[in-house]
Amino acid sequence: MTDKRIKNDQWSVKQLIAKVDNGEIIKPKFQRKKKWDTLPKKNSSPNEYAYIKFLYDTENSVHAITFGQESNSKCVFYSNIDGNNRINAIKHFMDRPFEIFSEYLTDLKIYIDTLDLQDDEKIVLKTIFDELTYNQIMNFKYNKYFNENNFEDLYNSKLKIHRDDFEPHIEKIQEKLRVNGNDNFDSTVKINVNLFEGYNTDELCKTFEDINKYNSKLTETELLACRLHNIGNFTIDNKPFETKLYVCIKEYYEQKSNQEVLDCYEFKDANMNAHDFIVGFQNLCNNKYSFIGATDVDGLSLFFKLWKALHNSFTDTFTTKNVNDFIEKMNDSCEILQETISNIFTDHIDTKLFHNTCQDKLKTLKKNNLFMLISSILGFKTKNEQKSIIIKHLEKCLMFHFFTSDIKEKDVREDLKNNDSITYRAGGAFIENTVKKLLSNPETISNKLSIELFNKLINQVFNESNSPHERKLDNGETKNDKRRKMKFSEKTLMFYYYKEKIPTNLLNHEFSIEHIAPNSSEWEGELDKDRTGNLIPIISTINSQRGNKHINSYKETEKGKGFCGYINDIIPDEQVYNNIIQHYGKKPFIVNNKKYNEMCENNEKKYKGNFINCLFK
Repeated sequence: MTDKRIKNDQWSVKQLIAKVDNGEIIKPKFQRKKKWDTLPKKNSSPNEYAYIKFLYDTENSVHAITFGQESNSKCVFYSNIDGNNRINAIKHFMDRPFEIFSEYLTDLKIYIDTLDLQDDEKIVLKTIFDELTYNQIMNFKYNKYFNENNFEDLYNSKLKIHRDDFEPHIEKIQEKLRVNGNDNFDSTVKINVNLFEGYNTDELCKTFEDINKYNSKLTETELLACRLHNIGNFTIDNKPFETKLYVCIKEYYEQKSNQEVLDCYEFKDANMNAHDFIVGFQNLCNNKYSFIGATDVDGLSLFFKLWKALHNSFTDTFTTKNVNDFIEKMNDSCEILQETISNIFTDHIDTKLFHNTCQDKLKTLKKNNLFMLISSILGFKTKNEQKSIIIKHLEKCLMFHFFTSDIKEKDVREDLKNNDSITYRAGGAFIENTVKKLLSNPETISNKLSIELFNKLINQVFNESNSPHERKLDNGETKNDKRRKMKFSEKTLMFYYYKEKIPTNLLNHEFSIEHIAPNSSEWEGELDKDRTGNLIPIISTINSQRGNKHINSYKETEKGKGFCGYINDIIPDEQVYNNIIQHYGKKPFIVNNKKYNEMCENNEKKYKGNFINCLFK
């Protein structure tokens, strides 16, 4: 048995960088991806600029970087247990100091701009200095550098005569990059290190957890990388699924190693543990379903949340039975949610009518929204509920959630949210308790949502969307010629109307949202030409032949006449239209505001009635 000991040591920056460059330091599987920004941000988050400044001030890292030290017959190598961000910052500074301290080149670049050079030559010269390493700038020899780096022609023709003027600028930069203006950074600054000698991978993994478990900046998902590191005693029965899963896990570790200075862990098929399984499975579903996000490290990721909800813990729960059961349940749940979304937002119609703006609304669902939705599906599946009934519950829930978010009046919106089962006013225990209820009583996802409540919600949408105003300003100019941007809820009401009324073969066209009373109409008094009841989606080619003309111009072709026949309960007949709008030459005029508003109210009732009937039939 190898003796274990913890050794405290000091390395110079030069020694640390040499070990990195020689591949002697590796980043183990459980170590998190580097997070620091290069430059400071307003939120004062850790950054490389501040850390390098700190090293200049203290000449010492103060807090130790921790390594597991291992040996073989050929060499000694080190696993980085703690300090990955600091190592990346130091390496970045030594490789590209002016990406961190760009201000050190300001005076030099101002001087370059004064030289008699072409603009592209100035850019080349500035880029040369931008990309110098620490050692290159500290040992910079003017003529030697340009003659040894394929810039002989530029040097001999343009730069040679400026050598004496360049040197003071370079010396000032070198002085700024020395510690106290005297010594080189890499030889002066010392890095404290803890070396865990004789520890195996599992023990080093536990050390990483112990170091970071009370660190609020390390999320639960990141900690699970080490807690679940040696839990892999399970078998996946579905081999084609397993093959796809391996691909996603490999991609995860490849992305995790992106822009890291240390040699990083590479996933091999035989090395899957519980953490890899959950991470890879969520990413696999992310590839297939637009509503499932990729595994993130912001708190606990979605599939970890769902596993914990089903099994109460991560300890001793990753058995072959549980793993395969989870695969089946999650695949079924995602398929049901996908079918719900497809039923609500039929891709074919959504694209034609609204250019995917309704589909885009799905992207507003957050992790906890999905956590509750999928938990409800899992609860329904446990009760062997019919898929059609599950979908209807989800449809009501999603529509109420999205429509409520459109409400501007805060008090009304907050009151409506009390009936929104997937909104959340707190995290932690609130979410966990809600999910437990949904797993045992999944129908609570929508059982508060009545016809009366949807009526109240949609009426509020209509009221807020109707903003009567005068057409003419005091100076005679027209007001509000631009069309108001439609709310998601308004588009969806029309969307449902068209799903019910229009044969799908007529939807192979481009559509636009148009006005019954034309957009350029004039009127006296106050009304809103953009209120929902005055808007209809219509085939663009049919609409283009109308312009500002009478509504009957839609029916001048067989195609237009046929299309309008499907929506004749929304488009007013000639007599009703003529009582509302008169066309004087090219300018339409709304002559009866009362009848105009009555038409709009009737159309809004039809949109609303059709929508509610679809939800509750």
